[in-house]
Amino acid sequence: MIILLMLPLLFGSFQQKWYIPQGTDGPAGRVVIGDTDRDGNYEFFIRTYGGSQKIYCYELHLPDTWEVDSFSYFWGPLVWDTGDFDLDGLYDLVIQTAVDTPPKTLISIAESPDSFSYPTQEVWRDTVGPPLVLPISAYDIDQDGFPEIVKNRATPYGYIGIYEATGDNQYELIFADDPDTSGLEAPAATHAFGDFDGDGSIECVFAGGDEWYWVYESPSNNVYEKISEGTVTTLNVRDCFSVPDADEDGKPEFVVKGFVIPSAEIHVFIFEAIADNTYEIVKTFTLPGGDYYGGYSDVGDVDGDSIPEIVLEARQNVFIIKAAGNDSFYVWDTLPGHNSGSSIAVYDIDGNGLSEIIISGNNETRIYEYDPGGIEEHPGIRNLKFVSPFYPNMFKGDVRIDFALPFDQKTKVYLYDITGRLVRKMEVSKRVSITENNLSSGVYFLRIDNPVTGKSICWKFVKIK
Repeated sequence: MIILLMLPLLFGSFQQKWYIPQGTDGPAGRVVIGDTDRDGNYEFFIRTYGGSQKIYCYELHLPDTWEVDSFSYFWGPLVWDTGDFDLDGLYDLVIQTAVDTPPKTLISIAESPDSFSYPTQEVWRDTVGPPLVLPISAYDIDQDGFPEIVKNRATPYGYIGIYEATGDNQYELIFADDPDTSGLEAPAATHAFGDFDGDGSIECVFAGGDEWYWVYESPSNNVYEKISEGTVTTLNVRDCFSVPDADEDGKPEFVVKGFVIPSAEIHVFIFEAIADNTYEIVKTFTLPGGDYYGGYSDVGDVDGDSIPEIVLEARQNVFIIKAAGNDSFYVWDTLPGHNSGSSIAVYDIDGNGLSEIIISGNNETRIYEYDPGGIEEHPGIRNLKFVSPFYPNMFKGDVRIDFALPFDQKTKVYLYDITGRLVRKMEVSKRVSITENNLSSGVYFLRIDNPVTGKSICWKFVKIK
C-alpha cells in the first residue's frame, strides 16, 4: 500500500484539492466511487493509463491523505459501476474485460469477500461479443429493489442487454433487444436513467450509432419497451447521462453529447419531456473539442446550492454548465481536461457539502472543489444575453452583453482580463448594456458589485481566435 499526501492548488473559482499521478486510460472506463470496504472512507476505482491489467483503488483518509491499493484482473479491465447488485450486503463492482483468443468481451462482477474488503473477487461472468469499449451501468429500472445491469452487447450487432440478480452472485440476462430495426446503428454511449416524462415508470436512454438515441421504459417488473427514438445533429455519440432537474421546472433532463471530425466540435443536446413518452431538445451547445473517441461526463451539486450542475467532458476542456431559469443553461466555468479524453466523476468524497469534480485521464487525476470566497454566482441576474455565434460564454469577433439587475441601486461594473488588468469600468443602475469590439483572444471576467449584500457577482467568458 502506498500513501500519498496531496496539496491544494488554486484554479479560478475552483481549488485543485488533490493531484494523483495516475489516471484512466483516456475515456476507457469510468471513475467509480463508493465506500466498498465499509470503513467510513470513500474510495474511487480506475483502470490506469497504459493498458495495465490492474485496477487501482484510492481511498481518502481525511483531511488530505490518499491510500493507494491495487488488484490484478485480466485483459486490461475497465471498471464501470458499483453497488450491492444482488442485495447480499456486500459491494459489487461491474467490470468489462476480455477472454479467449481471439478475445471476446466479458461482463464480470467482482465482490467484496467480506464487509471490510474491496470488491476484488470475481463471482460471475458472461461472454457477450467482440472486444469493444461499450459502457455498462447499474440502475433499478423496473423498481423491484434489484439494480439492473445495463450493457451495450454488440452481439451480433447493436444489441442491448439487461441483467438482474436472481440470487446470491447469480445473474441472468432478462432482456435483449436491437434498438435499431435496420440493424445498422449500434448503441455505444453511456446511459441516462430517470422518470423523465413523469408517468411513474423509469426510462433508460441508450445512444450511439453516430447520431441516434433510443428511450426504453419499464412499465412493470422485468418488462422493457422502446417508447421513443430519434437523431441529433452530430456524429460519434459516446456520452449520454441524466440530469436531476437542473432548471428546477419539476422535470429531469437527459443529455446526449457527440463530436464531429474534422471540425473538432463537441455538440451537446439537453432533452426534457413535453408529454408522456415525448421528448424535445430544450438547449444545445457547440463547444471546442477535438477529434477523439469521446469521454464521459457527470452531474452534481458543485457549489453547494442544492441544484445540480452539468460537468461536461470536452477533451482539452471540462465545461461546467448551470441553469439560469427554465430551459435556460449557460457555461459557468471551465476546467482543464485531457487531449485524449477524460472520465469525469462528481461526488462529495470528503463529506463537506461540496461535490468534488474528479477529472481522470492520460496518466493523471485532478480533483477540484469550488471555492465560493466572496463571489456570488450570477443567477440573480435576469435576462442576460451574449451575442455570439457559438454559445453564451465563448465568442469570436465582437461581444454584446445585455442584462437586468436584481436591485435598484446604482452599482459599479468592471471588465478584467485574465491578468487582472481593468479593461472597462462603469456605474449603472437597473439595466446594463456593454459592447466590446476590440478585445484580444483570452479569458475575461465581468464583475458587478452588489450594493445589497456587499459581495460581488462574477461572470467568466472567453474570446477565441
